[in-house]
Amino acid sequence: MQEKKKIRAVFKEELQNLLLSLNEIEPINNGERMCIVCSKVITLENIQLLIPRSGNSIEYVCDSPTCVEAYNRKKETKP
Repeated sequence: MQEKKKIRAVFKEELQNLLLSLNEIEPINNGERMCIVCSKVITLENIQLLIPRSGNSIEYVCDSPTCVEAYNRKKETKP
């Protein structure tokens, strides 16, 4: 079982290195990752949130204020 790591905040300058370490840079550069709220293609320029999920998968929220608000509302209503 892989040890869980908490990531509090990542500066823009460190984002690419984080994504490289997670093997996510290539899928993002290829347009293969989408915002879980609006389905917009995720790029290095529009990533707002990275959400770790089980099985080493990661979900993304784009930098649209509407998407960030929708994700936060959804998160607050979960038990």
